[in-house]
Amino acid sequence: MNQDRIGVFISELRKEQGLTQKELADKIGVSDKTISKWETCRGIPDMTYMESLCTSLGITMNELISGERLSDETYSKKAEENIMTLMNENENNKRGNIMATVIGIVLLVAAFFIMIAFGYGPGNVLSGFLFYLDLPTLIILALMSFGCVFVSGKRDRTSVLEVLRKVALPNGVIVTFITVVLIIANLGDLTALGPNLAVAILSIIYSFIEYLIVTLIQIRGGN
Repeated sequence: MNQDRIGVFISELRKEQGLTQKELADKIGVSDKTISKWETCRGIPDMTYMESLCTSLGITMNELISGERLSDETYSKKAEENIMTLMNENENNKRGNIMATVIGIVLLVAAFFIMIAFGYGPGNVLSGFLFYLDLPTLIILALMSFGCVFVSGKRDRTSVLEVLRKVALPNGVIVTFITVVLIIANLGDLTALGPNLAVAILSIIYSFIEYLIVTLIQIRGGN
């Protein structure tokens, strides 16, 4: 697919319809930044949004992929060319995504193992992992995140991810702050202060990880 041609085509059709980027974005369930990215040729629409985009702009998917309006004579020929192009690009993208995902997971796991090993020593790796696993904190943050999603009223994938990204870090700060206050209020032994505060800070770590994961999903999804 010709990214430049598709971007210019979307921009022209939107203006013909008398729509702003925000209005078009609301019609198909993406952000106006996504529309801007398409129109400035910095990305192409994901297959998830192509049908609704075509409906909003009054064109066929074949015309969108071609980046131009098609006559009856050229429609069939372009359809065959676009199908082959999409199949080839899809196969290449799958291979690239799988490889990138595998490499990313390996690097993250390696980094975590090194951090644990240097922090606790090779003989105490298991205790290191257990230290970073605080199930109640994970459950609390999960309940808060999905509670915010339900309260927001957002239901489509793009909007839900955006809500999760926005509330991740604030939720972690809130839980950490409340935990620290409770620790200080009920503190009877100063020697227990350090370990308790370390556990409290896990909320920030978990929320930051949530923020990174959601952001990566948004980037991979083109939103």
